This record gives sequence, structure tokens and C-alpha cells, in this order.
Amino acid sequence: MVKNAGGNKSKKMGRKFLTAPIDKKIRLAQEDGEIYAVVTKNLGNGMFYANNTDGRELLCIMRQKFKGRGKRDNTVNPGGWVLVGVREFESCAKPKHDLLEVYTDIEKQKLKNSGNPIFSKLRSEFDKGEGVEEEEEAGVSFGQDDSSRFQDLLEEVNETTTTHTAISGPVIMDDEGEEVDFDDI
Repeated sequence: MVKNAGGNKSKKMGRKFLTAPIDKKIRLAQEDGEIYAVVTKNLGNGMFYANNTDGRELLCIMRQKFKGRGKRDNTVNPGGWVLVGVREFESCAKPKHDLLEVYTDIEKQKLKNSGNPIFSKLRSEFDKGEGVEEEEEAGVSFGQDDSSRFQDLLEEVNETTTTHTAISGPVIMDDEGEEVDFDDI
């Protein structure tokens, strides 16, 4: 019998539902209809949008395996990698795809390090800056003159604050722009 620790949802996390951590093998695409994708948006009701390696947006459906008790280890979050199966029997403008596998962050790093060029194409706006290409695409450049100008401004501000605070403490100005001396009050 499960030991009830009290509370509303305690039996969901009971020992009988806990699976022992298994060093499972990473599932890779085995057939032609299996595609790697990056989750872009959760829609709710077991559906989400994902972008494949070509940048095409796919409407994906979560199977029952990834819902309920199976949701604990298979959470689908934006920026996460998934393996998606194509529904060959559907012939419409925007076909649906089935979720086959959800990759964790550790599995994602293993796939990146495997050297397969498909995994280098799987990028999204949720990835943290891992390449120089992203900085160039954003149009942001950090030059030497910007940092030196910043350092000059910082030194100037430090000098003015130290001279004012050394004389009489913090300077307070009134509405007319004159300094207020608290000793005169």
C-alpha cells in the first residue's frame, strides 16, 4: 500500500509510480517519416508548433504516452528538441504530425556533440548564444571605441561624485536649481 503523506496530490508522486532512473539509449530517427524539430509554441490541448531543420512550421499532436503520468519525464517546452513522425495518410495543406520522442537538455548536448550536421541546423531563438553567427545576425557589434568611451564616462562620474561627497556629503538641489545647505536650516 502506498504511504499517504497527506495533501491533495501526494499519491501522484507515490513510490509505486516512481520508475528507477535508467540510463536509456537515445532514440534517433530510424525511418524516412521521422523528423527532428524544435518546439516554438505550446498551443494547449496536447498540441504545439515546431520548426524542422528546413525552417518549416509543423503542427504536432502529443500522444497519450506523453500526457498524464508520462508527462513527468516528457515535458514539451519552447526551445526543446523533439522527434516527430509524419502522418503519411493525411493530404491537406497543413498536415498534423505525431510526437515520438522528447529530448532532455543532456540528450540535446549529446546529439550536438555527435557530429551529425542535422543537429547543427536545429536552432531557435530560445538557444543561448552558442555561436558568433547569432551576434552578426542581430546587428550588434561591440567595438573598442564603445568600451573606451564608456570607461571615460564612468571615470568622469566617479570623479564628480567623490568631489561633492568629500566636501559636504550628498548635494541636494531645490526647484530653482540652487544647492540646499542643511546646516542653514
